[in-house]
Amino acid sequence: LAYQHYGLGVDINLINIINKNILKNFKVDFTFLNIVDKKNLIKRLKSRKSLNRYDLFNYNFYNKVQNGFLKISKKKIKKYQIIDSSLDKKHNISLVLKKIDKLV
Repeated sequence: LAYQHYGLGVDINLINIINKNILKNFKVDFTFLNIVDKKNLIKRLKSRKSLNRYDLFNYNFYNKVQNGFLKISKKKIKKYQIIDSSLDKKHNISLVLKKIDKLV
């Protein structure tokens, strides 16, 4: 939804119909949402050995997708853990592991 609707502008009803037919009753229980600022985004893309289709979009696309994810996460606040990727990596690993312990 974030990439297709918010990022690319695909009709939300079409996405929901496709998802319903493909995924049936499959629902994600929990999502770790990594938020990245423009500086880190550029740094990460430059460090990759190979780029995929989405890596080649402009910053405006990434910004729309990230804002879409944030909008979705606000509707289902208990199903999302937002991780600020600009923070220390060890700190974020600790956050994820603690949340996983609570979930299992």
